This record gives sequence, C-alpha cells and structure tokens, in this order.
Amino acid sequence: MDEAAEVRTRPAALLGPGARGRTTTGDQGAKLNQSVRKAITLLRATADDDRANVSSLARAAGLPRATALRMIQTLEQEGFLLRVAGDDRVLLGPELLRLARNTDEGLLLLEAARPVLGELVAAVRETGTLSVVAPDGGLDLVHQVDAPHHLRPQSWVGQRFPLHASASGKVLLATWDDEQLERFLREPLVRFTPSTITTAGELRADLGRLREQGHALCIDEAEEGLSGVATGIFGQADELVGVLTLSGPTQRLDGHRVRHAAEHLARAAGRIESALLRGREPVRREAHR
Repeated sequence: MDEAAEVRTRPAALLGPGARGRTTTGDQGAKLNQSVRKAITLLRATADDDRANVSSLARAAGLPRATALRMIQTLEQEGFLLRVAGDDRVLLGPELLRLARNTDEGLLLLEAARPVLGELVAAVRETGTLSVVAPDGGLDLVHQVDAPHHLRPQSWVGQRFPLHASASGKVLLATWDDEQLERFLREPLVRFTPSTITTAGELRADLGRLREQGHALCIDEAEEGLSGVATGIFGQADELVGVLTLSGPTQRLDGHRVRHAAEHLARAAGRIESALLRGREPVRREAHR
C-alpha cells in the first residue's frame, strides 16, 4: 500500500523509522457523492463553531444559503442538527450525540487493526499484539496473532505488562510529560531479570533513545530469552490510543530483524491511523521533547 507524502506532527518517539504518513485506499479514486460530503461539512462546521448559524454554515460548505438551509432542515428532521428557536443558532442534534455515545472507540481500533496485524505477522513472522490505552491510563492487551513457529510466546490477551520492562509500556511512558513520569518513578522499578531497567536514570535514557529511534525495544527485560519491539497508534488529537508490538525469542530478534520489524510496525501503525482518521484531519500539536 502506497504512503502519502503528508506527515503528521507527533512526539518524535512515536514516529517509526522514517516518518510515516497517512495511506491511500482503493476507494480514493472513486466518484463520491458531493451532497453527502456537503452534509458532512455542515456537521463538522457546526461542531467547530458554537455560534454557527445558517449563513455561516453555508459559507463553510461553499453553498448558496437556500441550498444550505434545505440540507440543514433535512439533517434537523433526522435529528443530526438542532436549530435554536428565536436564536438563529444551529447545534449538533440529539441523534448524532446518541450515536457518538454508543460508539466503542476500543472496538473501532480493534476492527481497524485486526487485518493489518494479521498482515504484519505474516510479513515479519513473529507474534503480533495490539494493546489499547485503558480508562485508568494503563495498557490492556486485547488482540494477538501468533507467529508461524513452534517456538513462540504464549497467549497474553487480557494481561498487563510492567511499563518499564515491556516494549509497549515504554511507548506509553514516552508520551508522558515530566510530571507524570516523575510520579511513576516514585515507586521502585521491579527487577524481573538481570537486564531489567531499575533506575530512573537508566529509564530516562532508554526513553530518550526511543524518541530518537521511533520505536521501543525490550530485550530480555521482562523474561530472559524474550524480546519485543513496539510503536504507537495515535488518534485524531494525536493522543496515544494503542500500541502495536512484535515479540519473539531473543535469538531470532537480532539487530537486523529488529530494524526490519520496526519498519513494518511503522507502516502498519500508519495504515491503522489512516483508517481511524478517514476523512478527518488530525489535530496538530507540539511534539514532546
């Protein structure tokens, strides 16, 4: 799948090797319904302007006022917009809000990631996992595709890993600001193997390397003989919503294969982000340093 030239601004730690951009889809060249697009533009313009009215929405959509009014009336009749009596304002309607409340963002991420993760594992031939950011700020592993080898990790679905001793956990830590990281480091870093990072200085240095390289690496840190490489998946506001990880025996994930895995991870994460952002522009913000 070809990658578009546009590159999103994000924490340096969370770009893959080489900047990853949004990908194109097979439908991009298809003739699209312009009336539907104009209606979507009206909805977005309403969401962006708490003083929106028929005239301002018509300008935003590039429509004559009379045409915009008919579309707004139709959307209002279906419950997607609401006009305030005597105020000329247009608001998002109750049906749109109901649909938004009923949308499970974690499920959307899982469905977008599932086929991509399968292709990733087929290409790299190591076990792939998807973790999602939980409401409490931790990471929940929700989907796993096993490598086609007899020697491979066990099923981890439903488990959580120590943040300082896992590739996925380090991706999460790299998005935290200084205050969050300082609170985390007040607790001792538990040693699981001789390779586990157990000091604040070592962890900060490792996160610094992560930010330079664009992916997290964990070698024998949670369990001897087990290594992993991971990268983040980001939402519309450039917030971390999930982590893709490839894991396998340390003897197979040597330096060359880690670089190979990291490149595939970056492309896979970019494809998932494109699916989540379909038709929407990401919110740009300053990168963490």
